Amino acid sequence: MNEESVKLEMLNAVLQDNRNNQNKLPATNKLDKLDLFIKHLLNKDSQERLLNDNILEVVRKWLEPLPDFSLPNIKIKKGILEALRNIYINKDLVLDSKIGVILHFYMINPKENKEIRNMAKEIVYNWLNKIMKEDEY
Repeated sequence: MNEESVKLEMLNAVLQDNRNNQNKLPATNKLDKLDLFIKHLLNKDSQERLLNDNILEVVRKWLEPLPDFSLPNIKIKKGILEALRNIYINKDLVLDSKIGVILHFYMINPKENKEIRNMAKEIVYNWLNKIMKEDEY
């Protein structure tokens, strides 16, 4: 599966889950595809191409609330956040995808699971450090 088809399949899972949620049906497409998505996100051979193709925008959509304002399944949040800990980012990737907004939301949401809040906080701080070092050069 090439990077473009991965991105389209992952985006399609978001759209299907949103549609199912609006129709009061179980939204399990992202959960079903989670392992595949993480495998591709962490694959060093395709990671750079996926990142340059703005896969972080799709990642953000996976973490956003559903139309009924419920949050994604905790397995999705944990899996995606764990993957984000292990990918290379730069300032442009973060800004273009707006992923920082959803990470900040998880970081400060008092109703969110403490582990998820801490993971989001760790990612944001690590990325900020990388970006600040990047700006020094």
